[in-house]
Amino acid sequence: MNNPQTTTTTTKDGNVQDQTTEQHSQKDDWQDHVAMLLEYSKQLKDDYQTQGKITHQLAKAEWRLSLRSLALITIFLGCFASGLVLLWAGFLGAVGYGVYDVFGSVWLSIATATLLQVACLIWLWKNTVYLSNKIGFSKTLKSLKQLFNLQGN
Repeated sequence: MNNPQTTTTTTKDGNVQDQTTEQHSQKDDWQDHVAMLLEYSKQLKDDYQTQGKITHQLAKAEWRLSLRSLALITIFLGCFASGLVLLWAGFLGAVGYGVYDVFGSVWLSIATATLLQVACLIWLWKNTVYLSNKIGFSKTLKSLKQLFNLQGN
């Protein structure tokens, strides 16, 4: 492809030496390497753009699936809650019927079922208050304040 040129030079000690000048060849090689680097960088850029588009499509698909799953979970939780309400109502009905069967008093069975319902509501309220007090980031905020030395210490 490239024919190297030879020149004859004389060294300090008087010997004649043939030197191959590859400057032209080296210049072509350097330009070829730069051209290959440019081609590789263009291909890399195109690959990153393609990967970005595919990632965007994947994110959209996962978002749609997540919304669908969240909707189904909401429906299933509603069904589960309805089942619990029916179970609780059945339990209260059975207790009321048992009290009526033993004592023969409708008012006593209604009072027992109402008392059980109120006890359940009080228990639920206390647990809700307890759990709601656990919501927050008090320890994290305290740690961040210490980290940034916002307390003035």
